[in-house]
Amino acid sequence: MLEFLTPTQYFKEAGGRPRKRFGQNFLTQPATAARIVEEAGLSESDIGVEIGPGLGALTRHILPVVSNVHLIEFDGEMCHYLRERLPAGESAILYEQDVLSFDFGALSRSQGRRLVLLGNLPYNITSPLMFQLLDSFPAIDRAVFMVQKEVGERFAAQCGTKEYGVLSVLLGIYARVTRLFSVGPGQFYPPPKVDSLVLRIDFAEAMPLGPPFAFMRQFVSTAFQKRRKTLHNSLKGAFDLPASVFEDAFAANNLDPKRRPETLSPAEFLALAESVHRNMSNA
Repeated sequence: MLEFLTPTQYFKEAGGRPRKRFGQNFLTQPATAARIVEEAGLSESDIGVEIGPGLGALTRHILPVVSNVHLIEFDGEMCHYLRERLPAGESAILYEQDVLSFDFGALSRSQGRRLVLLGNLPYNITSPLMFQLLDSFPAIDRAVFMVQKEVGERFAAQCGTKEYGVLSVLLGIYARVTRLFSVGPGQFYPPPKVDSLVLRIDFAEAMPLGPPFAFMRQFVSTAFQKRRKTLHNSLKGAFDLPASVFEDAFAANNLDPKRRPETLSPAEFLALAESVHRNMSNA
């Protein structure tokens, strides 16, 4: 098994440059990588899943702690590099595929445990991946991700702020998001043009009472499609339902239909969606 290389060492030996189409910005600071892994609170019995291990900045700190590690990497060159460095046997399994096609639920079921995820996520997949993880509930126990700071602020945003949106609401319903620390561009090769933010996301132990996730996502997404509209006006034209379904739902939850979506807390969204979903069945 070969040692993990720094980005400078790797590209000096292999030539070439990080691939922009894969959103590759390699973390160069071992202390930051170690801190990210530490924040996940890993134990030997956890099922660890690293998304986009790349040159192994996080991997080298995960392997000594967890006996069951799964690595998902899309870049074939990185996969070749990793195969030379991963321990033999089944303690570390590498999947050469797009993480957006990965079945987290199947892995969780095969291991008989919920998963712990880590990764330095490329900007272009961060939001789609978060929807995928929410849809995979309850396969995920917790995750520690480094993301573009602007995106991370949206994930952790509180209602009433301009950053508050669809994923803020859904994560507020199904998980708890904690801002951990910021990482500057100088800690990457090549340096990105933005700061990064490390988040910890703890998913709920059980599905909250309410409508299925697919309906919840559609409901919240519809509400935010035109942020300047009132909730009633946003929702009534998007579902083929009698106006009374929405009127009764607002009344049942003591919510003013003239409120705008960014003013509703995740709990209020869940209660309103539950009432609408229930009224749909009775309509």
